[in-house]
Amino acid sequence: MIVECPACSCKYFVSVDILDRGKLVRCSMCGATWQQTSVKEHTKDHVVGLIQWTFFWFVLFLGISGLFFAPDAMMKIWPAVSSFYEALGLSNNSSGCFSIQNLSNFFVMKNDTLYMGLKGEIVNTSDEVKNISAVTVLLCDDEGVSKNDSYKKTWTHNLTYKKLLPNQKVVFETELQRVPCNNLLCYITLDAL
Repeated sequence: MIVECPACSCKYFVSVDILDRGKLVRCSMCGATWQQTSVKEHTKDHVVGLIQWTFFWFVLFLGISGLFFAPDAMMKIWPAVSSFYEALGLSNNSSGCFSIQNLSNFFVMKNDTLYMGLKGEIVNTSDEVKNISAVTVLLCDDEGVSKNDSYKKTWTHNLTYKKLLPNQKVVFETELQRVPCNNLLCYITLDAL
């Protein structure tokens, strides 16, 4: 390995094994001293850094590509991203093929705990067979979801049917415990397969 003095630029040939972990060296021409590490160590650090940056950019590229080219898969993997699509006006296309009808709620006491139940029908309003995976329910009070102290609860209910024929109906029923009894707003969305 060739080592160069930073003060006078004099060059020396040194065995790599001598500088394996780094050594304090002195120039015999000008007497300057400096800490010298081996090329192996620099190369190893450089390769590790290159691998880390490549992995970072690859994951970032996959995430951004998934957001724009596979929105349905992204919403299935990461349900919170659906609010991002709604903000852009790119909500889940297949959920527009369904309508929710005859929605009703009821309260039941089980083991001294108040449960609120929801019951309704999901109808395939398109002319094609459509896939659905689950019902997502957002329940909040009428104080508004923007306030931090308002009641807000989201849960997912799996359906028994995964495909609906044109104009086919499926009944769903779900419940949640410890719900306040008054002034509740309910929003229901469908997750597409």
